[in-house]
Amino acid sequence: MIGINYPGKKMPLTIILSLALVACNGNSNAQNEDLTVESEDKAPAQDHIVVLKNMNTKEQVAFSQQDLAVRLNVDPDAISLSGATPVTWRSGALGCPEPGMSYTEALVPGIWIMMRVGNTAYRYHAVPGSQPFYCPDERAEPPVVGYGAD
Repeated sequence: MIGINYPGKKMPLTIILSLALVACNGNSNAQNEDLTVESEDKAPAQDHIVVLKNMNTKEQVAFSQQDLAVRLNVDPDAISLSGATPVTWRSGALGCPEPGMSYTEALVPGIWIMMRVGNTAYRYHAVPGSQPFYCPDERAEPPVVGYGAD
């Protein structure tokens, strides 16, 4: 695995590069600002907010619930949390590979957030401190349970 050692673990290069991009965005006040990211497909469920700060598990769950409410056009109270589990993702795809993409083949600590609306389950994937993202069933891969979110 390519990465940097830190106490007791080796941090994968993908995480290091992601942190560097956030740290080097040229705005010293960017930690607490929100950026709106527009997708090529202008569907409201695709648009999301990127929060440039370290999110704890509670914030990751709240973000996922709000994102799912917007995605499904439902009241956030209609969404129930099934679980927020620390996991180890099998690669840099974080358990949700996109067709045609290549990912680092390294174990990555993360969190798996499961929510329900009625009888339908929804998954959000993340690494510690990052913004979770929705992973549709057809792309979801099972994680290795282990070290993950705080």
